[in-house]
Amino acid sequence: MPDYTVTVTRDEDLWAVSIAGLPKGTVGAVDYVDFDEVRQEVPEVIADLTDCSPEDFTITWRYEFGGKDVTEDVLRVIDAEARFVEAMAEHERIRAKALEVMRDAGLSQRSMGEIVHLSHQRVQQLLSGSGGSGRRGRKPGRKAAREGEPVT
Repeated sequence: MPDYTVTVTRDEDLWAVSIAGLPKGTVGAVDYVDFDEVRQEVPEVIADLTDCSPEDFTITWRYEFGGKDVTEDVLRVIDAEARFVEAMAEHERIRAKALEVMRDAGLSQRSMGEIVHLSHQRVQQLLSGSGGSGRRGRKPGRKAAREGEPVT
């Protein structure tokens, strides 16, 4: 299975990606505005350049900033973030199940809130399925009403 070394650097306002190990005559240089795009899109770029599937090769990631190899630290933070996101998703699933079980057992929303460290109002939102995004303020696309004007 081929392994491609992808080196990510910062060039002014762009994430510059250099792909080593490609077939002779194939240029592997891509720029991205957002860092997240690098990890998401580079496997597809390599697949397109090599006419194969992302499952058919491996990638060795390297990160070099300011002339220093910071690969180990960047990979650790990427890994920690992925574990954190998965742990939060698991927490949400477990909490939702616990709230349902406690509701079925007849516990009040205020008591449930004490157990899961949420307000009874938030428990009510979660149980009703209107958990919301946690954002506050006006809904996107709505204009603020001036005195005497209807809200659109």
